Amino acid sequence: MDVFSRISQQLGIVEVIDRDGAVFISGQEYCPLNNKSEKDAKTGESTLAGLLYGVTLNPELLSDVHSRVFFTYRTQFSPIRRDEDGPSPINFTLFFRDNPINTLENALTDPDSFYSDIGWGCMIRTGQSLLANAIQRVKLTRKFRINSTRIDDDEFDLISWFQDDINHPFSLHNFVETERKTSGMKPGQWFGPSATARSIKTLVAGFPSCGIDSCIISTQSADIYEDQVTEIFTANQHANVLLLFAIRLGVDLINSIYWKDILKIISSRYSVGIAGGKPSSSLYFFGHQNENLLYFDPHSSQQSSSDMDALTYYQSCHGHKFNKLHISETDPSMLIGILISGISEWESFKDNFADNQIIQFLETKLDDALYQNFDLSIGSDSMHSIESDIPDTGDYVDVGILVSGKQMSSPQPKDEEFEDVKCKSQRIIICEDPAEPEVEQVLVEDSSSQ
Repeated sequence: MDVFSRISQQLGIVEVIDRDGAVFISGQEYCPLNNKSEKDAKTGESTLAGLLYGVTLNPELLSDVHSRVFFTYRTQFSPIRRDEDGPSPINFTLFFRDNPINTLENALTDPDSFYSDIGWGCMIRTGQSLLANAIQRVKLTRKFRINSTRIDDDEFDLISWFQDDINHPFSLHNFVETERKTSGMKPGQWFGPSATARSIKTLVAGFPSCGIDSCIISTQSADIYEDQVTEIFTANQHANVLLLFAIRLGVDLINSIYWKDILKIISSRYSVGIAGGKPSSSLYFFGHQNENLLYFDPHSSQQSSSDMDALTYYQSCHGHKFNKLHISETDPSMLIGILISGISEWESFKDNFADNQIIQFLETKLDDALYQNFDLSIGSDSMHSIESDIPDTGDYVDVGILVSGKQMSSPQPKDEEFEDVKCKSQRIIICEDPAEPEVEQVLVEDSSSQ
């Protein structure tokens, strides 16, 4: 990475964003501006990107990006009590990433409570961002644009639902509490895509005023069961349905056969973003330019909303610093968000994604009774592979060549802990740590039918 790239990343400016090609954000396309504006040429005024590269950022693009809602780490929020056998709230890194006086005071006066989510809450924050942008679209439409000098009362109402207090429906506190009840996850533990999807589904169901009528999640694939969706639209043809897919598209990196489909999903008008990123470091992806995903980074910390006036809090929940990451550098685990508003959108969505290798439309879900003879508990023999005669030789499986004998764009290094597998109509489950309750599956293709 050159020096200009490093400077721009530190300042939250996307380098050469406007000269590398069109930018796509949830159904909107923004063409590049390759020259300085007439005003800049006369006055010499420009952004740092303009000074470095002689380009001007597209104002319509910036307005769209700035209008997206996103959330970051917060400090000094109302306390979350630790579990007796859960992680400790006392974290040495807090002294560097939070006010050290506040950190020391919390450690001395209430060492058994979390006052910040620094170091463990990034996936919750990106999940909140995904959900907030879905609600924004339902309540205010895709055309909504923020005026940064004043508060939009309608949008402020929905943003306030995410404030860090148990009394707000989509707070970090309620994400933590919901998953504690569902899976036994403890405060301070890092959420994965599946845990985030489960929390969103539960919280949306408990707060119908958000405007999302139904939330359908898949924590093993991106399969959509048409009878399930049809039932919703039969009851209400104008229903707003949020689809959440917690999936894994590779072992260490996203398999290159899925790149085109990921870009198509995030650029479509149905997308409300992707919560993904790098291992143990979640980012909120909201668009792309060429093969680069545009993202907000939740890892910068801000004060609790209780320490801010209304306008400052409102502004703190909108993105103005963003960057890009090449899709080849992205972790394969992610949470994809799709919003379908009404039966007509559902029909067009099916037509647009009929040939997508990630999203699959199935008539109905198989009866769970088909799997009653399999023990799917963690560590069981059936857990490793269903309907497969591949021997279990380790904790990890490298699916290798997946489609039509085509290799990945960058060859994977051979590792004695991995085994190349020929995939044929089988469900392969990747279990990184048998002690972990969250299990992820890798999407594979049936190469024999090609």
